[in-house]
Amino acid sequence: MSTTTSAPGAARQSSAPQPDPGPAGPAGPPFNRRVHIVAEVLDRPEELDLLQQVCDAMNWPIREPLSGETTVAMEADWTPRVIEVRIRGIRETAVEQAVATLDTLAQNAELSLHCRDATLVERAQRPRIEWHLRGKRRPLSRRIGHALHLAARTGEHDPHAGTVRLVRVPTGLDESRPRRLARTRRAARAELSHHPLALRRLDPEVHEVGRPSVSRGWHVLTLLALVFTGTAICLLGAGLWPAIGADDPRVGAPLVVLAGGYLLSGTLLAIRRTPTHRAVPWLVPLAVPLAVPLVPWLGTLVQRAYLSPFGVRPTLGSDGLGNIQAGLWVLCVFVATALLPVAFLGWMRFLAPSLRVQGPWLSWAPTVTVGLAVGVAFSLLILHTAATSGVENRMLAAAGYDIPEYFGVSAEYACVEPISREAPYYGAPPPHGPVVMFGQSGDRLEFWDPSAGQNTSVRLEDARIRVVPDSDSPCVEAAR
Repeated sequence: MSTTTSAPGAARQSSAPQPDPGPAGPAGPPFNRRVHIVAEVLDRPEELDLLQQVCDAMNWPIREPLSGETTVAMEADWTPRVIEVRIRGIRETAVEQAVATLDTLAQNAELSLHCRDATLVERAQRPRIEWHLRGKRRPLSRRIGHALHLAARTGEHDPHAGTVRLVRVPTGLDESRPRRLARTRRAARAELSHHPLALRRLDPEVHEVGRPSVSRGWHVLTLLALVFTGTAICLLGAGLWPAIGADDPRVGAPLVVLAGGYLLSGTLLAIRRTPTHRAVPWLVPLAVPLAVPLVPWLGTLVQRAYLSPFGVRPTLGSDGLGNIQAGLWVLCVFVATALLPVAFLGWMRFLAPSLRVQGPWLSWAPTVTVGLAVGVAFSLLILHTAATSGVENRMLAAAGYDIPEYFGVSAEYACVEPISREAPYYGAPPPHGPVVMFGQSGDRLEFWDPSAGQNTSVRLEDARIRVVPDSDSPCVEAAR
């Protein structure tokens, strides 16, 4: 990648001598990417001095290329320089942003400079193993006395009790586990023995070096929380919360608090110290207005799935509070399910710093992909649950029982009598007995015949309609 700020043969005329700007200016903004740029600059003292001033002002290191560092051929009267551009940007566009920034600075300073090559340089993240320096196990009476001593806060504190230091030793993934543990234990002993504090030096008679044993319990607890949260989301998506009594606020509220706390805390642990963490303050307020039209649309999908076994569509009067509740149901399940693997990754990285390596199963791409895929699957499960509820209520209607309301969709029995024998209709002919009606859709009325198991649609002006209390009511004189 390269960019050109001036023609190679055009030499810029020297301007009047400028005063010495003094030491380098303040450091530039915080950066998370380093891009090494091989640039060629006109081989003149004033050009080289101006380039040095620009790089010092941006706090960018600049140097001559090392032997064999670059194979870029320079033309006559031009000399190469290696500039380490430090910017804030995502990995995919870091090189383009660095080259554009350097090109803009060169144009503003009227500097004869070409960017001949640019490479993104990142520090490799090596896995690490934790080792703790602890006091050796003492008799039970000694430990009880020490616990009382810490509780009373009297006397001199025992510097040899408990964990006094933590060491994270780099390790390689190409070694076997026993060899890796033995090598890193020796490295931890060597580092702990040179501790600057005299009272905390490694003493084999007093201390021992071991891996943290409490982390295994926290890992098990995190896994159990993952299973608990996933089960709660699954039951919510399948509409089975009333079956376990979670529709009662005294039961459902603690479940929501525990699951929500696990998801939010784990997500914050996963995105902290990342560019996503800095984008959250403006990304979340931006997403809230986008969810306003999304909620009623999702609610309409749920109502359509519920009414699909009856062969009718949602009516205009069903887009009320029930429609909003159905949309929030789908949206909450999708967001919670999508954040579930991200939250688990955040908790595991928090409990085990050795997992901070960008491995194939620990990077963001598979985690977010799995979360979105499971979120879509659970959203489809909600639609399947709505269709299943419609089938169950259709069986209730065929048996002559009342149909309960489902997220704003309310059913009622009515008698439909055509005005004349030639009145047009769609579907099965209007029966003589009561039908199930879900309201009118524009100037038409769609209803479902429990006896025939078919749906019919007629115009309101072609039929007389009378609402009856149940399916056993006689339809003698239907009045509009």
